[in-house]
Amino acid sequence: MSISQNLLNLDTVTDGKAIKSDGRTVSNPSYDVSDFIKVEPDAKYTISSKQRRGVDTFNSIAYYDSNRRFIKRIPARDRYLKSITITVPKNVHYARLNMNGGPAYKHNRMFVKDGEVLPNQSLESVYPNSDFEGIYPDPNQDTIYYKNNYNTPEEALEDAARRGGANIIFPNGKYEVALKPRVPNIRLFGTGETYFYAKSRSAVLEVREKGNGFQATGIHFRGQTIKHADSNSPLATSIYCMWIWGKDCKFSNFTSEGAIYDSLYIRGDGEMNFEANDFKIGPSNRNCLTIASGFGIKLKNGVVRFKKNVYVYSTNPGRGDREPTYGGLYLADIEPPSPSYQWGDVLYESIEFINASDSSGGRRVIIQDNNRNNRNYFDITIRDCLMIKEGKHNGDAPYISLKSKSKQKVFRGINIEGGTYNNRVIMTSKYEKLLEDCTFKNIKLDTIRAFSWLITLGEDCVASNINTEVGDRITNFKTVSSTNVSVKNVEGNRNSS
Repeated sequence: MSISQNLLNLDTVTDGKAIKSDGRTVSNPSYDVSDFIKVEPDAKYTISSKQRRGVDTFNSIAYYDSNRRFIKRIPARDRYLKSITITVPKNVHYARLNMNGGPAYKHNRMFVKDGEVLPNQSLESVYPNSDFEGIYPDPNQDTIYYKNNYNTPEEALEDAARRGGANIIFPNGKYEVALKPRVPNIRLFGTGETYFYAKSRSAVLEVREKGNGFQATGIHFRGQTIKHADSNSPLATSIYCMWIWGKDCKFSNFTSEGAIYDSLYIRGDGEMNFEANDFKIGPSNRNCLTIASGFGIKLKNGVVRFKKNVYVYSTNPGRGDREPTYGGLYLADIEPPSPSYQWGDVLYESIEFINASDSSGGRRVIIQDNNRNNRNYFDITIRDCLMIKEGKHNGDAPYISLKSKSKQKVFRGINIEGGTYNNRVIMTSKYEKLLEDCTFKNIKLDTIRAFSWLITLGEDCVASNINTEVGDRITNFKTVSSTNVSVKNVEGNRNSS
């Protein structure tokens, strides 16, 4: 099901007229009649309104041929129904509606093709199985329909900017874009098969501070041109599919993959209030997901999947179609480029982190220190996530990977709640890490007994309800016994109480 505009033009309704059963238009103060509406033979159309039940809004529908010659009139009463659906006869190309019961504007009368709905209705009725976390058209803004109204998506964004923000509906199709919203509160709505491809080396979508409050749902973002995607070429064009700097941005029901650098790149200054829900983020030449900086970043109910041997993207699209080297670095990476970039208050919830490749990078969900006030307090929660290996290959399942640019040993503020892990939950390399003020609880290891590697739990750490499907005990992990560390209900662990 998709989103469509109301075919009943409320600006051209004629008051005080009605169409008789023989096709004549006559005066009748109790009725209004619509203009001619172009329809398709054999197609279904839905008639509805917000008129209270028990009162007819619509009375009948008149059919006409391709030359607008009258064919017949049939009843179309909606007295006790929220809507009625009609099927247009084979020889019909136009229709007109006989209406009564009050002003058309007042009762939001609609005539919509094939059960489609308008954007001022809840998107739950368009995508009934999805949770969009409040991304709906803003009723206080204009709604723009891209189809037949603009030459390029950029023109639609410029129109939205002139209006001070707007809802923009994009029908199914392939669009090459380099979108940069320059005013707050623009919302984009795709219709299930709406694809945004690379137009240039610029990001497919780049939202800076001028575009604060940007929202999008139902869009597929691709870092390739349409030509390269349709020909299965491995070449990427855009540096990022989605490059988000602005604040208060929301995304849902989207996919993203195939850029020179990252599929989703988040880099903000201070509090961002970023939310992403119901997504599938695939590989790019560098990372699937990167958080460089920003506070208040929440990603929920999605998939982050690394599959290097299928998705191959070049860092040099100017070389033509010669076969490039394999791309791809990390599955997810929180890694500030310098100490001046800070991050915190990050939530990963109900996300499937999947490695479907031989890559060692494809198994790493990286958390890197930011030396914030020399405390290394992360403030990250990973809740009810799956970290799994997919398929038969030599790569390992994902794990949380602690990383530092120095010999800094103490990391704080990591909370792991629930979830299933095919690998160790948390590991590091090179420098052993001491964790303080961290929580690990209600975790299942389904193919391994080891909980961690080069990790020691210290002051204010809690580990509880950690179980394994392999054998009857968790391999012992290190704790600092002189601290208040708490280990409870950890099968077979000598530190457990």
